[in-house]
Amino acid sequence: MPKISFLSIFFLSLFLSSCGFHTPYKSSDINANIISSENNLFVNALTKRFNKDSDKSFSITIGDENETKQNSSFNSSGTVASYTLTLAVNVEVYNRDNVLLIKEELHASSHHSVLSSTQADKLQIDEAYSNLRNTLIKKLLRRMYRLDED
Repeated sequence: MPKISFLSIFFLSLFLSSCGFHTPYKSSDINANIISSENNLFVNALTKRFNKDSDKSFSITIGDENETKQNSSFNSSGTVASYTLTLAVNVEVYNRDNVLLIKEELHASSHHSVLSSTQADKLQIDEAYSNLRNTLIKKLLRRMYRLDED
C-alpha cells in the first residue's frame, strides 16, 4: 500500500511539473511613490497591491481614468443591444534616479449585453470597470516586476 501511495505522488508531481505548473510567488516586493490626482480609483486600487514595508524603488505618475462606452450592436427595434466598455490610463514609471522607464497609455476593454433592468445594467457597468481596472493594474505590476529584476 505505501508503495502505491508513493508511486501516485511521484507521478502526480511529475505530471504537474511537466505541464508548467508552479506555486504562485512574488519575485520581489514592490513599492512606489505615486503622483496623481486625489480621487483616482486606479491609484486607490494600485496602492493596495504595494508592499508598504519595502523601499520605494519607483516613482509613478498616473493620469486620470478615461472610461468610454461605445454601442456595439442594435436590435431590430433600433435600441442598443450590446456595448463595449474601455478603460484607459496614462502611466509614467521612473526609477530611483528619475530615469523614465515606461511611458504608456494602458487600456483594456470588454463587451457586454444590455440588461433589461436599468439598475442591473448600471451595476454591470460598475463591476466591468472594476474588472478592467484590475486588469490594467496586473499589466502594470507585471512590467514593474520585470523592471525590478534587472
